[in-house]
Amino acid sequence: MVFKRLLRHPRSLIAAGLLAAAGVTGYAQLDTWQRERIFSVEDTQRWWREAPEGTEIFDLELNNGHTVRAWYWQQPATDAPAVLYLHGSRWNLNGSVFRMQGWIDMGFSVLAIDYRGFGESTRLLPSERSVYEDAVAALHELARRQPDPARRFIFGHSLGGAIAIDLAARASDVAVAGIIVESSFTSIRGMLSTLEWGDFPGVGLFVTQSFASEHKLAAVTQPLLILHGTGDRVVPHTMSDQLYAAAVSVPPGMKRLVKIEGASHSGSVRRPEYEEAVRRFVERVRR
Repeated sequence: MVFKRLLRHPRSLIAAGLLAAAGVTGYAQLDTWQRERIFSVEDTQRWWREAPEGTEIFDLELNNGHTVRAWYWQQPATDAPAVLYLHGSRWNLNGSVFRMQGWIDMGFSVLAIDYRGFGESTRLLPSERSVYEDAVAALHELARRQPDPARRFIFGHSLGGAIAIDLAARASDVAVAGIIVESSFTSIRGMLSTLEWGDFPGVGLFVTQSFASEHKLAAVTQPLLILHGTGDRVVPHTMSDQLYAAAVSVPPGMKRLVKIEGASHSGSVRRPEYEEAVRRFVERVRR
């Protein structure tokens, strides 16, 4: 889950930040440190499952020769909505199958990717820039497979929500019907403010991976659904209130915030309120 390691070591962040002030070398070290902890890539068997039966597994090749592993599951119905699924930190596609299966069961065709540094994608230490590039490539692939913009959606969970928001704000060449964000946060600086030492003067100056979703939402004009469990112990559910308020350019009546009482950071998808919220959102934007 996103930030779990970061949450455990707030004093280390301050110490690393002060060291970074020594010069460029210190800054580079801080950047590496932050990327390692934000993405927290794990080759763990926890939650590991095979891809759903019938999944097409392939690689998207980037201009630099790197590859992004992708899974695509096609619904039998040709008019089914399709969603770009962007997972959070720590676990790769295999660790996210239970969540993807929820979207398949709701009637979506699903295109999901592992960012570079995860799973079978090109091995590197991910960065904010690299995951944004990977998401853009995936969105273009979704558009190729589902040519009708009225049936295309972007979904992101946790850190994936920040990636989805960036994609919605910048990728204006590919139209989508709506954006769905779950259990996500305002920014890395915002997350720091929730920590015991997060208000230490100047700490925010040393953030190298900003993921500034709250700021970017002003540029998002697509319909928006925000989901968050009130039992989330990783990202405060109040951050979704801030994200909702920041989406000032979404057309009237086309943004919605749904809190799922008692649901955990990753458990909302198992609740009937989740499916109902998604169903109502899709119906509204496709009228």
